[in-house]
Order: sequence, then structure tokens, then C-alpha cells
Amino acid sequence: MNPEFSSSSRPLAILTGASGGIGRVLAAILVQEGYRVVALSRKAPELEPAYQAQIAHIPCDLSLPDDIRKAAESIIELEAPVRVLLHCAGLIFPAKVASLGTDDMLHQVAVNLNAPMLLTSYLLCRVQKGGRIVFVNSMAAAMPLAGSSVYAATKAGLRNFALSLDQEMRPLGVRVMSIFPGAVATDMLKREMAGGGSVLNFVSHPVPPEAVAQAVMSLIRKPKAERFFPAIDGLFARFCMLAPGLLRLTLPLLTWIGTSGHRRAMRDAEKN
Repeated sequence: MNPEFSSSSRPLAILTGASGGIGRVLAAILVQEGYRVVALSRKAPELEPAYQAQIAHIPCDLSLPDDIRKAAESIIELEAPVRVLLHCAGLIFPAKVASLGTDDMLHQVAVNLNAPMLLTSYLLCRVQKGGRIVFVNSMAAAMPLAGSSVYAATKAGLRNFALSLDQEMRPLGVRVMSIFPGAVATDMLKREMAGGGSVLNFVSHPVPPEAVAQAVMSLIRKPKAERFFPAIDGLFARFCMLAPGLLRLTLPLLTWIGTSGHRRAMRDAEKN
């Protein structure tokens, strides 16, 4: 890290998945909001030069525990309190359990669940009163679907980790929060659909990553343990958590709506 970044008086934010669709937008917004950002990702986020002085990139493969530990050690060496710890990295390999390879299964667990738990545990010593820990989760935590079993399991596990951690940290003045977006119009969604992802991603029109990023910043400013986004999708997801049979009963209708939405999205993409 360059000396200018290390000596900056700006509050410190740690961001995983900084090169992805939502993460890249969040990196820029955090700098605009007055933070300096340590970005953890395999490749550096592609941002305007104006943001670069306030962003330090640590190359990190979040599927490797040693990479996570070394990245945490570099952050601790800054000797600065962590104001925001923001977990944005995630991946999915859509497939039925019977055909899902071992490597793909373990990779999802490593990145989606193990990595945020490990990094958080390493950096808790630097998160002080007034700090925020935010997990960008997924609607899949509440609405598990065929073809996304491992992904949904990791997201449900991450939800419970965050809720438990919030009970531990709230007495110390640190808030732990999760946001659960539905489908987001990113390259990750394109890859998911190309790999056989569910048309239920298109029951509602996928939201732009900028909208999710703004919702995350709203949580940082006004803490709330959980936020589902969009709200109407979240309401249905909460009902499904209370009555799991509801999803099964409504699946034919949702599939029809999602299929129509996916076709419409494909037509729009061809026009553009």
C-alpha cells in the first residue's frame, strides 16, 4: 500500500468482490462518501483514475484460506480502525445436486460462506464502536430453488452467521447487517443463465447494481439487521420462510412469469 493511502485520515472500509458488478459500484461510492477502501479481489476494480488514490487493492483468492489470512494481516498492519467491513463477493454454479461436481460444490462453499466468516473473524479486532459489518447476501437464502441448492445453502448459512454475530457485536456498538437482493443485472447473472440458471431470476425485472449499492449505503447510514431488495420480492420470501410449501404451490405460476420475463430480457438484449 502506498504511503499516502496508509497515512490518510479517511475512515477505512474493507470491500470484497470489488471487481464485480455491485462491488465496483460500491468501491466508487465509498470513495465519494469519504472513505478509503481496501479492495480484496483477484483483480483490481476498474475505476476512474480519480478514485485510485483512495483505493488499495490486495490480490486475494477468497477460496484460499491462506490468501484471506494474509490479506487480513496486511489490513491489520495499517493500524487503523475498520469503519465498514463489506462482504460483496459471491458465485454460483447452477446444477442439480446429482450432476454438481465436487470442485464446484466446494468452491461455492469456500467463497460464499467460509471466506466472509474467516475474514470477519480475523478483522473483528479492528472493528470498533460505530463500525458496520455488511453482508451482501441473496434472496436465495429465503427462497431455495432446484439447481441452486449449494448456493442457497451457503446464503442461508451466511444469514444465520450474521444474525448470531449481530447479537455478539451490538452490545459493543457495532452493527451487523445483511441485504438480500433478488436478481441483479450483472455479468454474474449472465454467466448463471448461460450455465442453466433458473428463469425465476426474471419473475421481477433484474435490478441494476447501482440500485443495490445505494441500498447497501442506506444500511450503513441507518442500520437495520436485514433488508430484502426489492421489498415486494422480500415480502414473498419472508412468507416462504414461514410456510415453505407456499413456494412449491406457486412454482408453476412463478415459472410462467419468469419464462416470460426471461424472453423479454433476451429480446431487449438483442436490440441493444
